[in-house]
Amino acid sequence: MERRVRQVWMVLHIISSIGWLGVILAAIALSVAGMNTDDLDRVNSLYVAMEVLATAFFLPGTLLLVLTGVVLGLGTKWGLVKWWWVAVKLVIGLALFAAGAFNLRFAVYNAAEKAGQLQPLDSSVDVSLFGMLSVMAALGVFAALLSVLKPWGRINWRRGGTDKPAARKVRESTS
Repeated sequence: MERRVRQVWMVLHIISSIGWLGVILAAIALSVAGMNTDDLDRVNSLYVAMEVLATAFFLPGTLLLVLTGVVLGLGTKWGLVKWWWVAVKLVIGLALFAAGAFNLRFAVYNAAEKAGQLQPLDSSVDVSLFGMLSVMAALGVFAALLSVLKPWGRINWRRGGTDKPAARKVRESTS
């Protein structure tokens, strides 16, 4: 991949990562505010705002994050599964995408729907959303740390765990 193109993809990846983390942190702030008020109108407003974030940013943001990471992995010396830190980031990105697509968005929609009925939310709804969002934020921060620290070295795909192929035995010919 040409240097300028690689830089553009890197900037897109960094911006999408920061933006995604910002959305998750904003959702956490809304969740905490919703847990700490008894005003049902305010709870409704907070969860409607969280629903807007979920609709507009959770899935597209995570998809952009994973897509730019895969493009960078395929177009740079790091590869997708050459280095442990890149492979772990790929797994984290796919897990975040799956969590956002199949669990978190619907949990937010359900919470917003219950809050819209102006009835108190179960504490399990609040705590569950806060917990999911916190785990996602922690994974995002961990992935950022992996990008900077680049721990663990290369993945050894050879069998037997050696860096060099085993020497072949030469048969002596019997004449």
